Amino acid sequence: MPNVLGKLGADVLGVNPYASTRQRITVDKAEAQANVSRLVQASGAHLGALIDADGEHLTLVDDSGQVLTDDEARLAFVSLVAGHLLGDRIALPVNVSSVAEQLVAPYDVRIQHTKTSTAALMAAASEKGVGFAASGDGGFILPGFLPAFDAGAALVKLLELLAKAGTTLAAVRESLPRVHLAHETVVTPWEQKGLVMRTLVELSKDRRLELIDGVKVFHDDGWVLALPDPEEPVTHIWAEGTDQAAARSLAQEYVRRIRQTLR
Repeated sequence: MPNVLGKLGADVLGVNPYASTRQRITVDKAEAQANVSRLVQASGAHLGALIDADGEHLTLVDDSGQVLTDDEARLAFVSLVAGHLLGDRIALPVNVSSVAEQLVAPYDVRIQHTKTSTAALMAAASEKGVGFAASGDGGFILPGFLPAFDAGAALVKLLELLAKAGTTLAAVRESLPRVHLAHETVVTPWEQKGLVMRTLVELSKDRRLELIDGVKVFHDDGWVLALPDPEEPVTHIWAEGTDQAAARSLAQEYVRRIRQTLR
């Protein structure tokens, strides 16, 4: 990455930029984020980035030293790329905040929801018209380059988008609408996951549903998604509301419904 960024005319401070070293493989992510944050502030850098050893996932640090959450980074990308999209759709998992739709509203672009799996997101990125895709854990796809996660390509694209907009990552982060998401989990025996999903559909038949992955129920002031974990005997509950308390209350209401179903 230092060599690639150097060819773009960037001044780069590389900190252990060799993925095969023992230190890189055993690094503590939180400690690494704090270290890059300090270095960004001390050096006056425009941004910082941590690339996972797999080369697929990216963590961003803005010019103020603030480490962006995965949700903030995803929405920052969406807000920047919407006006320069090679296509008419952005693919995002079904548990993304509705803020994403607000961000693309001024452009002739729509959000295409996918299942939360990497395979589903990559499949969507291969469809004609999808110009960008992002997961919920720092994975970004630029279909015109490669329909798969590539942290290096994403970082270079981010630099281009910031330059075109004449802005900074901190300014983009601060301009993002507030997101109010809550996440809960409910222990659910494997043999009862299907029962839980069918029961939620029946209980919500008077509301708008989205069945792309799990059961997503739309309420007047938000939505809730019940999604069985593919590897653990639990059901994930995501909810979005007008504020954090509303989101938490909605998530907990569906936790109660699932527990009642399991009795």
